[in-house]
Amino acid sequence: MLHDTVLVFGVYLIACGVAWVFHESAHYAIHSLYAESVSFGVNRRGPYVDAVYDSNAPTLAIRVGSVAPTLLYTPLVALGIAGYLSAYPLPQLDPVGWSLIAVPLAILTIPTGTDIQACLEATQ
Repeated sequence: MLHDTVLVFGVYLIACGVAWVFHESAHYAIHSLYAESVSFGVNRRGPYVDAVYDSNAPTLAIRVGSVAPTLLYTPLVALGIAGYLSAYPLPQLDPVGWSLIAVPLAILTIPTGTDIQACLEATQ
């Protein structure tokens, strides 16, 4: 019993880490199109992307790069959920089970506070 619980939460933590890396990779991919330099790193808070833009860089590029994971992954997650539900019935899970599924998907698709701030302050 304990072994199964540790395994489930271990897989959950790995899924959260992978979602976070994919989230930051989307920022990197979009920022690298227009930024002067883009760096991908890891600090004590987790992975991050730092982009430096020229003063005359297009504001739209900065804004899109800041919310890139939402723009890229939300349609993919929605299609995946729709495809799953068209083939299988909705699973009957308890709230903890649903959170183990929802949290990695939220990490992947929902913009963080820093993402939103970078999008709103793109012209400054």
